[in-house]
Amino acid sequence: MEPMRRRRFLSSLGRTGALLAAGTWLDRIGYAQVSRGPARAFIQPSRAGGDYDRRVLGAFLEHLGRAIYTGLYEPGSRLADAKGFRTDVMGAVKELAVPITRYPGGNFVSGYNWLDGVGPKAQRPTVLERAWNSLETNQFGTNDFIDWCRAVGTEPLLGMNFGTGTAEMAVAYVEYCNLDRGTKWSDLRRSHGYEEPHNVRYWCLGNEMDGNWQIGQLQAREYGRKARDVAKQMRVIDRGVQLIACGSSGTGMSSYLVWDREVLEECFDQVDGISLHAYYGNTRPLTNNSAARYLAMNLDMDRQIHEVAAVCDYVQALRKSSKRLWLSFDEWNVWYRARSGAAVDGRRAFAPKLLEEVYNLEDALLVGGLVNTLLRNSDRVRVGCLAQLVNVIAPLVTNETGVLRQSIYYPYAWGIRHARGRVLDVRVEAETYPITAAGLQADLARNDQVPFVDVVATHDAPNRQASVLMLNRDLEGERELILEWGAVTPARVLTCETLTGPDLKAFNTFEQPRQVAPQRLDAPAPGRRMTFTLPPRSYTVAQFATM
Repeated sequence: MEPMRRRRFLSSLGRTGALLAAGTWLDRIGYAQVSRGPARAFIQPSRAGGDYDRRVLGAFLEHLGRAIYTGLYEPGSRLADAKGFRTDVMGAVKELAVPITRYPGGNFVSGYNWLDGVGPKAQRPTVLERAWNSLETNQFGTNDFIDWCRAVGTEPLLGMNFGTGTAEMAVAYVEYCNLDRGTKWSDLRRSHGYEEPHNVRYWCLGNEMDGNWQIGQLQAREYGRKARDVAKQMRVIDRGVQLIACGSSGTGMSSYLVWDREVLEECFDQVDGISLHAYYGNTRPLTNNSAARYLAMNLDMDRQIHEVAAVCDYVQALRKSSKRLWLSFDEWNVWYRARSGAAVDGRRAFAPKLLEEVYNLEDALLVGGLVNTLLRNSDRVRVGCLAQLVNVIAPLVTNETGVLRQSIYYPYAWGIRHARGRVLDVRVEAETYPITAAGLQADLARNDQVPFVDVVATHDAPNRQASVLMLNRDLEGERELILEWGAVTPARVLTCETLTGPDLKAFNTFEQPRQVAPQRLDAPAPGRRMTFTLPPRSYTVAQFATM
């Protein structure tokens, strides 16, 4: 996209007031700066109309490295069941209670023929998978994934091939999965042993189609027209599907926001949401290798959400439409070590070790902040997917004997387990520290103030429970946080745990699986006013029974 066209578009957004042009950024996400003293969080009733969509804390599985094979599927293993599913992994995912799981990609999907992965396993072809240069046996495919989803209690979110795939085969995929009987593709599914339709509700219309790394890369309007056509045909088959258009691959793209606008100008009336992707890391271009800047990166996620939402609202206004698109942040995580060389090249091997990040304490703290951001923006973000779930940039790692919970498992698990009901309106007054733009990648470079504490709260009224998730970004000292409850009254402490430690670089191994693990934290007496003492460099969860 030419710089002048991009500047004109952003300027027009500014004139409509859709960009965050007025007031301070902190104020817009509920934070006010104070010079000194304890932080205060004023917790008020939710302004949202109902409970947040729990799909916002979903996960992602791609045919990449060891995510599928030796991750969740390993026939012949003593840990596998009759279908080849790893029972230890199933147990860990059930414990997580992942609400929705995206599959089968990712970059993989842009070269994937879904027909290769259905039907008798002996007849499924082994192919060269070109996104990651690996051998794909197709022994695990759509029906296997649906079986696995049912076994672990997660909802499927299926992705479509918009790279090498045609509109015809994309629509056939929906017919195969969702139509009852009496047609070519529905009867093919029935012949494969699945008489009842899968009734998949959520579908991704392609993956990162703006990326020059993507098989079948498209221009924005070209993609938008294809998405519109496929969506219209899909709705003939099943009017209840929820369709996610492919948004920009990230804030660093030269066409960021312009891509989203042009795509939506072509397909706005036929889609329900648009995707966002982002990966974070503590590197010189991203953070100047500063842990303090690194732990502020969830605020970059906040900004991205607000910017893409502004584009959605801009197109809505142009069309004079009453429809409000929601966002699907269906790829997010820490990923910066295993990003080049042998870590991303499968070398034509089966189930090679790819993208196998080892996560430490500071990674877990940032993931906690990212969970907070997704919850804070759950009025607009309906779907979110931690990328990925097993082995590949994942909270769970397998070997021949079992499954390991990496450091990032815990904040992600806390969000799913404890954040329930409505996200409450939280206004925070806190001390801040400065971050600077000097030397950073352009989309992350800014001079700003960052609150030492980051807080979200939820209230599950039917079960009379409330939860608070608290990040302390102070690397050296404790921080006092005063909670002022105006929405509900805590009556009893049910849980209070923290993730912390003296070494930000500490990580878990199969030999030492609890180097980074939850610790009990003393909670204050429950009531309208509660003062927590948050350990330095910590992420803390507290859950209460309420009056």
